[in-house]
Amino acid sequence: MCGLESEGQTEARLIERFQKGDQEAFDAIFALYRRRLLAYVRVLVHDRGLAEDIVQDTFVRLARHIAGIKPSRGVSSWIFRVAKNRAIDVIRHRKFETPTEDAILERSVNAGGGGTAMLPSDAMIGKERRAEVVSALDSLPESERNVLVLRFYGDLTFKEISGVVERPIGTVLWQAHRGIRRLRKLLDRR
Repeated sequence: MCGLESEGQTEARLIERFQKGDQEAFDAIFALYRRRLLAYVRVLVHDRGLAEDIVQDTFVRLARHIAGIKPSRGVSSWIFRVAKNRAIDVIRHRKFETPTEDAILERSVNAGGGGTAMLPSDAMIGKERRAEVVSALDSLPESERNVLVLRFYGDLTFKEISGVVERPIGTVLWQAHRGIRRLRKLLDRR
């Protein structure tokens, strides 16, 4: 049995257990996806606090809709699709808000994230490089950006990404290839 099959079988069992009311199974699903989902949503909304809210909302929605999920299909595509749609809704809503000075300050503090101790100079270099990558990602066409963010920040397989974006795997692979080429060109220019 290969690692992917055992992971899928484990996830299917967790879903079945959670559908039967086992809270520990939900906790295990949460632990399995929380970090990857948070990394993915942070890239979309550029705000750690807001990303955490969206991730929490996504898991609340999972708990409400778990009965309709087929264990054999897993939850990764469902979770990432719900989070992406929620992030898009939040981004649209934020476009119509006028940010206050406090909101701008909070957003800049939250964008730093981290939690590991490092020298201020290291932190600045890391922030600058991260900002360059995020800026370059933002300039890609949406279809390519979504595939790359799901792959590198969400740590999803191309098959899982195909389920999230609801496109054939060949299209997803082409978008990833094209996106990486464009991303390299953009980062080389900087």
